[in-house]
Amino acid sequence: MRKSLTSAERLKSKADFALVFNNAGVKSACRGAKLVARKNSFEINRFAVTLVRKFGNAVQRNYARRVLKEIYRNTKQDLPTGYDIIVVLYSGDYNYHEREQQFTKLIRRAGIAKTDS
Repeated sequence: MRKSLTSAERLKSKADFALVFNNAGVKSACRGAKLVARKNSFEINRFAVTLVRKFGNAVQRNYARRVLKEIYRNTKQDLPTGYDIIVVLYSGDYNYHEREQQFTKLIRRAGIAKTDS
């Protein structure tokens, strides 16, 4: 499996976002982040990061997106395939390690992690 986040692995269209949010099969939340996911008909996961309104300035928003995309890119081989996953980030002073813990907690709470390691 490629470690990069390819174009096919990204949720892009407004219609895809609406499908995931309106027909979410799995939801989980923790302090600072929320995960919404649903089964898709593909053999790959599609992933997106979105932020709540008033999430700081552009630098903070882009940094938070980059961090979470990197975390997903490094852990995607540990996830089962066939899901559309959207992570909603809330503002806060979280570093890379804390965001990684949040993502791991969200995946486990949602019940879509392959392993519990």
